[in-house]
Amino acid sequence: MRHLWHSILKLWRSKWGFRLALVYLLLFVAVALILPWLPLPFSPSMLDTNHTFLPPLSAKAIATGHWLGTDGLGRDVFTNTLFGARTTILISFPVMLLATALGLVMGTGAGFWGNDKLKLRRSTALAGVLASSAALYYGLYLPLQLRQLESGSVYIAGALAVLLVLLLILGLAAIILQKKRNFWSTAIRIPVDAVVMRITEAVTSVPRFVVILVLASFVPPSLPILVLLLVLTLWPDVARLSRAEMARIKQLSYFEAGRSMGTPPVRLVWRHALPNLVGPVLVAFTFGLGGLLALESTLSFLNIGVPSELVSWGRIIAGVRSNTSAWWLVAIPGTALSVTILALYTCSHYLSITFGLKRHS
Repeated sequence: MRHLWHSILKLWRSKWGFRLALVYLLLFVAVALILPWLPLPFSPSMLDTNHTFLPPLSAKAIATGHWLGTDGLGRDVFTNTLFGARTTILISFPVMLLATALGLVMGTGAGFWGNDKLKLRRSTALAGVLASSAALYYGLYLPLQLRQLESGSVYIAGALAVLLVLLLILGLAAIILQKKRNFWSTAIRIPVDAVVMRITEAVTSVPRFVVILVLASFVPPSLPILVLLLVLTLWPDVARLSRAEMARIKQLSYFEAGRSMGTPPVRLVWRHALPNLVGPVLVAFTFGLGGLLALESTLSFLNIGVPSELVSWGRIIAGVRSNTSAWWLVAIPGTALSVTILALYTCSHYLSITFGLKRHS
């Protein structure tokens, strides 16, 4: 981690483009987080039906306080652009964090264990598969469906209680089967690398936007479901990068020495592999976040996944469909989106050069 901060500090001192992009992103995040407490003259849902489609900096716009104009319902474009930035941060940042964490775990496991290093008893492997299936259904799918049906929290708590009981039963069954000398107590090799790679190939074989478009058409617009869909389609990029880096680190002399000394796998990965993975994963995070901003704006423009009560840049841009001469509805949020993505890609470019993922031209 010390090397990571030293590299970022060196970039800050030597590259003015990185410095400018990082300052913009920090200000962007700070404004988005403190936005509800700023003394803005208008709220994002405030309607001014007497002043619709006001052009920016026109005499009427300045007189009414709508300096950057209004949309078809008289909502202030400047206020909605700021709150659209807040929505973008509150959706994209957690989604990319979860996708990065999932991809890092999957990719690191695939690179570390390969196809023949992980051995599990048959009972443990079976219990793990059944526990994962139960967790997805009772811990994720069923609570989301109950929430969509506006069921009480008692039903959601009941689903989680059923999940806990099932996990306890599966754990006890696995322990009992392990103690007996039979078919279930013998160890088998788990091809972790092959399984993870087949899953990533299956997820990435269809374009991400098409997958989200199809899946979102079966459920009503919901923020938790949108987050879940985005996480499940974004993690393969990080997983493939983590797998490649882990396979490289595994061949280094200090890693081989630690393994030969009998260092536990968790400590070996946490203390020796993960610090070397942080840099490349940070590059993947910033690059993926830029693409995610564009994807979120596209989905909100098409009114897919994003709830209608949330203000977003894509929904502001969609207002131009009712009045194609209202150019400011595209120009103002579109400029904010473009500058933000450019800043993220600039940071990703310089970080990739620093960590050796791209040759310096």
